[in-house]
Amino acid sequence: MKTFKYLLLVILILIIGFFTYVAVQPNKYEVKRTKVINAPAKIIFNHINDLKKWENWGPWHDADSTIVTTYSENTIGVGASSSWTSKDGPGNMKIVNTVPNQTIDLSLQFGEYEPTDIHWILEEAEEETKVTWIMKSDNTPFLFKIFGALSGGMDNMLGPMEEQGLENLAKEVDTQIKNMPKAFTLGEVEEVTLPSQTFIGYLQKTSTDMSPEEMSKLFMEFMPKAGMYIADKLTPESYIPGTFYTKWDEETKEAEFYIGLLLKTETAPAEGMTKIEIPEGKALKIAKFGNYGKGDYEAHTALAKHMQENNIEMNGTSVWELYVNDPTTVKPEEIQTDIYYPIK
Repeated sequence: MKTFKYLLLVILILIIGFFTYVAVQPNKYEVKRTKVINAPAKIIFNHINDLKKWENWGPWHDADSTIVTTYSENTIGVGASSSWTSKDGPGNMKIVNTVPNQTIDLSLQFGEYEPTDIHWILEEAEEETKVTWIMKSDNTPFLFKIFGALSGGMDNMLGPMEEQGLENLAKEVDTQIKNMPKAFTLGEVEEVTLPSQTFIGYLQKTSTDMSPEEMSKLFMEFMPKAGMYIADKLTPESYIPGTFYTKWDEETKEAEFYIGLLLKTETAPAEGMTKIEIPEGKALKIAKFGNYGKGDYEAHTALAKHMQENNIEMNGTSVWELYVNDPTTVKPEEIQTDIYYPIK
């Protein structure tokens, strides 16, 4: 009997000691995990910013099959919320702030306990993104401190969950990228012999640092203008829309090019247009398939590499590109741009 009482006393002392230990633990905690994911920040951001997509990678969905989740009418962006019930009790989460493709802040609450702050930070560099998941609280509920103490600390309790979530997120993003149609594809570089040709176009003098949006505005203004001029003079088979580049200097940041048409039938240029005679000769050609502006750098790099490997020299400094098909009648991945480098 005395042994039993002694055992109870020891157990009581241990319990009191444990709860005393829990009581003196800090009320604040911050648990952070980071993973580099080989994907643009925009794609990763969309998987986090849509609460419905958390079902696909959230680590707790794998750990607890009893979770039943309901969502607000809008599941994306600030104001989106979700709530759930499970064997461990109810909870809810809400997106409270975002900076597109950079940060997402959420409030996470279990039952009636104080909410936990969740922060996501996305730092993009070239073709990969450093993703950081932070969970923190300034007033940790006593029950959570008990769970934390039993796990060896809040970091040991929450850290593995964050690590698993980041791993799941990386796999989900990788699957999406593999299933996405390619932004562009390139044909083989080939040597062609061209007849003498005529190009008419509107001269543009800009900077090589011009943004894609500014460049697009130029084409939206002058390409339809050229098309309207030629529409009642030639059939569509008698010309090809294109751009003729006469200068692209990365050192001085100067660019000069003509937006217009390559003619298969002789036609006088409109007022404000310039007529350019392209002499017959040899050229390198590469076909690029995909939306305009996608893959241009890679196409020019392929041409330059071919010239270097085969000791080929350019004949002059002008290059041109032709927009072979109508982008409104084909799929985006079928839009064809042919790029020409005249060679000696």
